[in-house]
Amino acid sequence: MPVNWLKTENIQQIHIAAHLHDIGKIGVPDAVLNKEGKLDDEEWEAMKKHPSIGAEILSKSRHLKELKYIVLCHHERFDGEGYPLGLKGEEIPVGARIIAICDSIDAMTSNRSYRKAHDFDYCYQEIKNNLGKMYDPIIGQYVLDHWEEIISVIKISR
Repeated sequence: MPVNWLKTENIQQIHIAAHLHDIGKIGVPDAVLNKEGKLDDEEWEAMKKHPSIGAEILSKSRHLKELKYIVLCHHERFDGEGYPLGLKGEEIPVGARIIAICDSIDAMTSNRSYRKAHDFDYCYQEIKNNLGKMYDPIIGQYVLDHWEEIISVIKISR
């Protein structure tokens, strides 16, 4: 995959959407967001609303509404088993497919109230095992092929 396969405008949109992708969590109760341990079914349903809430928030801004579909789709899975729309493959905006991998790396390598952070080797293996399932296989392979570069940037930023 060539480095210049996205237009500069698309890269900027994806960059901004990545910063805003979880804005919808503002509409999820704090008791759910801050719960230690596994979410029950009702709590999980509340959490799964955050992409839709985020898209609704962004749709109110004439400057940010073009990002709403990326934010809406950042929890879709390449195999169609994601949420909220159940999109699959290239039906999912490319920005959302990129953010899904980035968000997963961050989630896996960060401490959570219910578990310790996983190491980068574990994270690499999870991405590899889920190519074509959770993740776009082309984008995911690109991430794996550039893994050392990516984790060096993550380590610097933390």
